[in-house]
Amino acid sequence: MSLFKNISLQQLWQVALHTFFRFPMVLLSAITGTAIVILLIELESSEPKEWLIKLVLISSVGLILFFTLELLVRRYKLAQRGRMLTWLGGLSFLVLYFFLLPEEPDFKSMLRHLALVFVLHLMASYAMFLNRRQENAFWQFNKSLFLRVLTSVLYSGVLYIGLVVAIVALDQLFAIQVDEKIYPELWVFMVGVFNTWFFLAGVPLNVEELEEAQDYPKGLKVFTQFVLLTLVTIYLVILYAYFGKIVVQWEWPEGWVSVLVLVFSIVGILSLLLIHPIRNLAGNTWIRTFSKWFYRALFPLTILLALAIWRRVSEYGITEERYVVLALAVWLLIAVLYFLFSSAENIKFIPVTLSIVTLLAAFGPVNMFVVSEWSQVSRLQNLLRENGIMEAGKVNPKHGPVEQEAKAEISAIVDYLSENHDFDSLEDWFTVDLSTAIDTAAINTDSKWGRRAVTRDLVLELMGLDYTTISKAPVERYFSFTMNGYAYEDKSEVYTIAEYDYVAEVLFSGNGDGRQELKLGKNPLIVSMRDNSLYFQIQQESLYLNLEPIIKKLNKMSGSIRTKSELTYTLQGKQARIQVVLQELSGNQKGKKCKTTDAKLLLFVQVP
Repeated sequence: MSLFKNISLQQLWQVALHTFFRFPMVLLSAITGTAIVILLIELESSEPKEWLIKLVLISSVGLILFFTLELLVRRYKLAQRGRMLTWLGGLSFLVLYFFLLPEEPDFKSMLRHLALVFVLHLMASYAMFLNRRQENAFWQFNKSLFLRVLTSVLYSGVLYIGLVVAIVALDQLFAIQVDEKIYPELWVFMVGVFNTWFFLAGVPLNVEELEEAQDYPKGLKVFTQFVLLTLVTIYLVILYAYFGKIVVQWEWPEGWVSVLVLVFSIVGILSLLLIHPIRNLAGNTWIRTFSKWFYRALFPLTILLALAIWRRVSEYGITEERYVVLALAVWLLIAVLYFLFSSAENIKFIPVTLSIVTLLAAFGPVNMFVVSEWSQVSRLQNLLRENGIMEAGKVNPKHGPVEQEAKAEISAIVDYLSENHDFDSLEDWFTVDLSTAIDTAAINTDSKWGRRAVTRDLVLELMGLDYTTISKAPVERYFSFTMNGYAYEDKSEVYTIAEYDYVAEVLFSGNGDGRQELKLGKNPLIVSMRDNSLYFQIQQESLYLNLEPIIKKLNKMSGSIRTKSELTYTLQGKQARIQVVLQELSGNQKGKKCKTTDAKLLLFVQVP
């Protein structure tokens, strides 16, 4: 309590103002992005949002970009003029980035965006420590950032919960109407503005003081020693047991093992980074021993990781996801070799090299998108040749029969290209102008998902294949039906209740299974939903309604808005009669099997 005893509102204002002048462009980026997200929440779903979403992406880059630039200004002790020039350079980059982003950010642009943000975060960790010295300052700085992040998240979360409770209290106690949008908007403000401002207020910028600092939180050592290192040991035992199984049975490793190897590596390296400053203190010789043997133990596992990746690549080619895992494996091997054979063992090596690998993977000449497209196009070309679909470099749609497995592989590659790339590299394979044919086929398709399906079907058709007959496995299909007059919050349907004693509304949501008990005078009514059926129990009598034939019948009709008669069913028992109105019904259908996940029911009940 003594920490906050003498703090006044004036001092808090001065700290906030001082933080703003230390990081003005960072906070302006955070405020801009927050304001746009709040605006997006306020906008109706039909209003155009693409350029606003692009501005949110720009703001997220600007936040970490200007933070890194401020650190560089401090590193090189630039005067105000130099500082403003860095701001101008940062703004120029953001303007260029805005125009480089597509109108509707796709998978490729979003992945590159995430890579850019990740690289900027890594650069922020070492921007002030680009020389070989000041390793302690580097560690102390990042330790402070790490603890500051945890503290700001805690403060933001507690403050948000407190404000939400206050708003709910106003609503309940004083009947003040509160728009439900205020809750997500308040959360966005807390995360975007308050959390950022609070975090920046505690960022240390004096490198000399950081280099001289020797404080080490005891809780951090306990957390590392008893939590992280315990996890590392468990992962190590599992991985080496699996490695032994592979050697004994002489079989290829499962692809999933790559995830476990990467998690083991990340947790182990993080543990070593957290205990790095105390490795040479008396009584901590176990840390040096652990560090030495960790990288030795990691070396065989990188081979296991490489084998797991190679198996998937050799069978299915390279995709963006496999490229990322492959790039991480290469970086991991480099890091292992460095810490095994280098006498320096500078921990700055980790973020510096990881940022370089990430940049090359996302923006380099042989980046993940170029390599993935080349790999999948090559696989497709080989499959077409092997199955007689391509002859002399041209696709022959009047080819002979093709095995089902080969057709499924061809379809999967075409689907991948339509989703993540384009078909420019396939232009020379066809006698027709492929780009013109695609534009013509998709001329009436507005959504990107619809265009993707149309494009995929057209390319397969030009190859003499029919998508609907390729896969033997049933396709999972989402269904949703709403009663006419109940859609879009327009509850205009009028009901006659003269024949019934009670009316009640019941909602099931999530996984479709549930149980609710309603009190109808002295008669409890238990309503349950399970196995695609509705069960009603009243006065020792049980009635049920099977939803599966209803769903199959509705799926054969066009449109999702159905009439009242199509969604109304009456259950007659000896002691009660229940009329069930399916106001809303949604779920998934795969082949002949249905699974209802959400249902909104209006029940009319007649009891003696």
